[in-house]
Amino acid sequence: MDTETLIKAALRDAGYRADAIGSALPRIIKILQAEDVRIEIGRSLTRKEREYVRVQLEIGLDVPEIVAGLKG
Repeated sequence: MDTETLIKAALRDAGYRADAIGSALPRIIKILQAEDVRIEIGRSLTRKEREYVRVQLEIGLDVPEIVAGLKG
């Protein structure tokens, strides 16, 4: 089961309706992706780096691409 399906199921089990899940799910996924970046980098990100990650996720880059940009 992929992450999105798992989160949807957990939110449904918690009593959230489809409209709430639909509006919250993209933000939850971005938070998890940002955490994946932090884990890949191996340290806490600076405020400037966190903003960079947020913008990169907004434009649709994947975690490996963002990590490469931070390391490069």
